[in-house]
Amino acid sequence: MTTDTSDAIHLAERWKGLDLRLLPIDEVDVRILSRLRENARLSNVEIARELAISEATIRRRIKALEEKGIIQGYSCYLNYQLIENPVKAYVNLALEPGLRESVVAKVTAHPRAVAVYRVTGEHDVLCVMFFIDMSELHEFLDRYLQMPGIRHVETQIVLSPYKGVPWTGV
Repeated sequence: MTTDTSDAIHLAERWKGLDLRLLPIDEVDVRILSRLRENARLSNVEIARELAISEATIRRRIKALEEKGIIQGYSCYLNYQLIENPVKAYVNLALEPGLRESVVAKVTAHPRAVAVYRVTGEHDVLCVMFFIDMSELHEFLDRYLQMPGIRHVETQIVLSPYKGVPWTGV
């Protein structure tokens, strides 16, 4: 797993060239978010020192970003490969139109579902799943997905990341 902070795309770089008046944040917020995205454990004092802004301003702005829902929480990234031999799978589902919501509700409730997306193309739903081992994946495919509404299932297993997503651990 790569652990670089490029997923933050260094937020300033991601929004470079945009008229910040079109965003619900300004350049100072972008700089604060970039620092928190790289390390959410930084204190307000550390961020203030790095950005040459008062600690009170940092505290006030972070609180406002939380209240607006822009900051939704703080997390810890785990390297599951150092703990277990995880299996990350992308499971594509082609569904019967009238049963989509019931299938999605059941799949979303599965404890190994990391994310469930409605997608375009041959499939209707993309499930990002994170299993402890292959037998769990087999159980999911062979038993759990045997429900009305699923027309076709296609599974891809991640062998190794070239550029991973830190918050999923693989």
